[in-house]
Amino acid sequence: MNQSKIQDMLLDLKTKQYIESDVTHTLSQNSIPLISISYSKSDHVFKIQYSDNPEIESYANIDAAMDAITSQLNRHK
Repeated sequence: MNQSKIQDMLLDLKTKQYIESDVTHTLSQNSIPLISISYSKSDHVFKIQYSDNPEIESYANIDAAMDAITSQLNRHK
């Protein structure tokens, strides 16, 4: 997944269309979940959980979330 698609996905999570919903995107490789991504409307942060770590990381802006997602995806290439 390239940076443009990741950015579009994050922007979609934050849009008014989905802001009243609890939407989670799960990125997988070979049908194995790697990353779960959601947006917390109450905290105004992107929440990212990696399959190999139970802790949820929070990112206040799209650029930071995008960098974290891209870094994790590159580890699994």
